[in-house]
Amino acid sequence: MRVRLRAGGCLLAAAVIAGFVASPPLVAQTPVKRVLIIHGGPEVFPGNFTFDAAIRQALFSHPSIPVPAYSEYLENEDFADAADEALSRSISIKFRGRPLDVIIANTAPTLQFVLRHRDELFPGVPVVFAAATVPTAVLQGAVPGVTGIVREPSQVETMDLALKLHPGTKRLHVVAYAPAVAGFRERVHATLAPFSKRVTVTYSEEPTLPELLAALKTLPADSLIFYVRYSPPTRGRVIYPEETLPEIVQAAPVPIYCSLDSYLGTGVVGGVMRSGGITGARLGQMALEVLEGAAPESIPIESAQLKPLFDWRQLQRWRIDESQLPPGSVIRFRVPTVWQLYGSYIAAATVVVIGQLLLIAGLLQSRAGLRRADNTIRAREASLRVSYERIRQMAGRLINAQEAARAEIARDLHDDVCQRLTSVSMGVGSLKNATGSLEDPTMQEGIAELDRETRDAFESLRRLSHDLHPATLRLLGLVPALRSHCHEIAKRHGGQVQFSSADGIGAVHPDVAVCFFRIAQESLRNSVLHGGAKQMTVTLGREGDELNLTVVDDGQGFDVTAVRSDGRGLGLVTMEERVNLVGGHLSIVSVPGQGTTVRVRGPVDPHPLIQA
Repeated sequence: MRVRLRAGGCLLAAAVIAGFVASPPLVAQTPVKRVLIIHGGPEVFPGNFTFDAAIRQALFSHPSIPVPAYSEYLENEDFADAADEALSRSISIKFRGRPLDVIIANTAPTLQFVLRHRDELFPGVPVVFAAATVPTAVLQGAVPGVTGIVREPSQVETMDLALKLHPGTKRLHVVAYAPAVAGFRERVHATLAPFSKRVTVTYSEEPTLPELLAALKTLPADSLIFYVRYSPPTRGRVIYPEETLPEIVQAAPVPIYCSLDSYLGTGVVGGVMRSGGITGARLGQMALEVLEGAAPESIPIESAQLKPLFDWRQLQRWRIDESQLPPGSVIRFRVPTVWQLYGSYIAAATVVVIGQLLLIAGLLQSRAGLRRADNTIRAREASLRVSYERIRQMAGRLINAQEAARAEIARDLHDDVCQRLTSVSMGVGSLKNATGSLEDPTMQEGIAELDRETRDAFESLRRLSHDLHPATLRLLGLVPALRSHCHEIAKRHGGQVQFSSADGIGAVHPDVAVCFFRIAQESLRNSVLHGGAKQMTVTLGREGDELNLTVVDDGQGFDVTAVRSDGRGLGLVTMEERVNLVGGHLSIVSVPGQGTTVRVRGPVDPHPLIQA
């Protein structure tokens, strides 16, 4: 049998003692308090390490009392009757001259060992225990200096919960086989006997693990397995529950439940359990209260705290809804989601990516804007170049048009007016040299001829003046001027010109009046001279604050696009520029052989910006 001190406890105790030795006054005030922890199974027994560590953590948490803690192991299953004598001798030798202040007994066999040898080994030393089976005298307070925690089996609570989570269960198979433990089978059967009224309860009695696994594999789908312990008899050593449980889990076709938290994580679903860590921590706290001076009898004996514990992986495997678990359930081994593991990184990366996308979008938008601006600049440069060329061409054509207009005026003056004035001059000379009286028929005929020549010369000058700037437009307005001009065109060229005007044209701005008159004048002139029109119609109307002028002829028509492109459309350009100056719109529709229609729309009073 191995009986040894826990190395960690000794080192920590030595460090604490060394600290107090370095401060003599403090040692005098707070003497060392020694605690002996006795476990039932060996040091490697499942759950002993966790239980022992929880006790020590509580003991070492005291701010002022130095507590050396020692751990011993009864190992009653390994050595049977020899364990009692061996441990008692070991404690007697080890702690001779080292008085103990508290004994902590873990498991019922250990508590019985302590009570049997108390007077011999621990006279008057308080005892704090954690055991499933407690003597009646202890529970009734008949044994002085004893307190602790009763760890009653939670098998009933676990199976109640399991049957609620699996309402279709018809068979409960219990794995509870430990022949070496006296009374184990009877206690389990007695505890689970009430469930035989609800489901069919069967127990494993297979003496070998292969036989047990074969039996478990045949369980129907409406079964549950409750694992208590499987420790078959072997030669040389004791088989502990955790050794066989992984193979049992692998072979079992149905969920497995248990009531010990040390089994959780091996493949069982879970159950209502008394946590060894929590129980150990509470034992350590009770021991500290005793070390501080409290009488053990003043600390009530407690029941170990129950807690539903589950393995998240098995809940997923058997498709058990977490919402069906009792309130306060603890779920361990939960596999965190990707978001739980890397949520902060994902969020940060998402923010960075979104920021980059926004930056890229902004850059692309800026690039598109720059491209649009560049295209606009290029288009405007091209337009300016075209406009510049048009202006150069127009300037040349205007010069030619000025020269042509001057030549035409000169011809009119020379061929018409001057000839008539010459005839008048000659007639006046003839009258000046003539003899006879004014009543002479020859003289009267000469005077009449002179009068005709003078009137014709006046009419030619008046027509020329009217073409340059009609006085009717300035004195009477747009409607009379257009009507007079239509009459004159018809008289001069022998065609039919009809003019119609809507009522209520009203006052028209002088610039607009000149614009509409000149466009009508140019349109009629082109109709007669270039289109050979015989019938023309001029219509003037008003809609709100806009004037509408339409000139229609039955002439030869022309290709508007071709005239614009070959540079012969100076009249068209002039009309368009006039309309633009007053903020109006010009439309020319002409088809060769089908006549021409000119439409003008513009404001009665041009916009101030346009006037400027």
